[in-house]
Amino acid sequence: MWRLRLLVTLTLAGTALLTLPLPSQQARRNRSVEIAAIPQAQAPTSTLPPQIPPSTSTEEAPGLTVVLDPAHGGADYGARGPTGIAESDVVLDFARTARIALEAQRLRVLLTREGNQDPSFDSRSAMINGLRNAVFVSLHVSSSGPVGTARAYYYVFPSDLTTANPAALAANAPGQTSPPPTSAPPITARTSLIEWDHAQRSSVDSSRKLATLAQTELLRRFKGSPGTPIAAPVRQLRTIAAPAIAIELSSIDVTDAKRLDQMTQPLAEAIGRAVAEFHYPLNTPAAPSSGGR
Repeated sequence: MWRLRLLVTLTLAGTALLTLPLPSQQARRNRSVEIAAIPQAQAPTSTLPPQIPPSTSTEEAPGLTVVLDPAHGGADYGARGPTGIAESDVVLDFARTARIALEAQRLRVLLTREGNQDPSFDSRSAMINGLRNAVFVSLHVSSSGPVGTARAYYYVFPSDLTTANPAALAANAPGQTSPPPTSAPPITARTSLIEWDHAQRSSVDSSRKLATLAQTELLRRFKGSPGTPIAAPVRQLRTIAAPAIAIELSSIDVTDAKRLDQMTQPLAEAIGRAVAEFHYPLNTPAAPSSGGR
């Protein structure tokens, strides 16, 4: 007599686990079933950690981020005008309008404060120092100077000055509240990291370039503004490891707050044009002069 012996294979997710022979008549009489596991080939287990594929030459660089810094905030109102208007409020409006102009250039924009907060100098610097491919623009309104003019600043280390008076430069710098450092930037031998207070040193040249572009655009829109940017030990710029400038408008000392409102849009356009040309130097068409304000 021929006995037909069938195999039943249990699988889980496509992998054979157990093979159950279908019981014969004799086995059924003995009420027992043989179960034998069939060894399956195991995939080799790698002991190496997962590898991150190397970047290729066709990978695009991250887009530019612009950090706008409305100076002051909180209990620090900055300069105050005769009508009671505060610099901290004016520059926040400037930053919000400039953000729109910059986003129109397909740029990512962050503000160091969105309301009446007062981040520390270091907190503002840390916001950009943690980013790749970013620039920093600090906004101020002075309490002096010809009304309707604007100036761009980039940082200069006092140790680099030969003929200028550092104290005089510090007095003219926007947002300056403490004496700038006078020593050259020490480099830690074990880490090769530049100290925080000298973070700007590696970006002075690119900051000067950005300030020059900004001053050109400011001059087109604010008649009577300087033709070149100003080098000064601006406290906020010193601890930023990226292209960083300050822009200061004159003046908070106006009897009609509308004069400041009228500067908002031209300032936003100037910042947008300067940053776009800094980031896309070959693709930025020339902007016509607005004839000043």
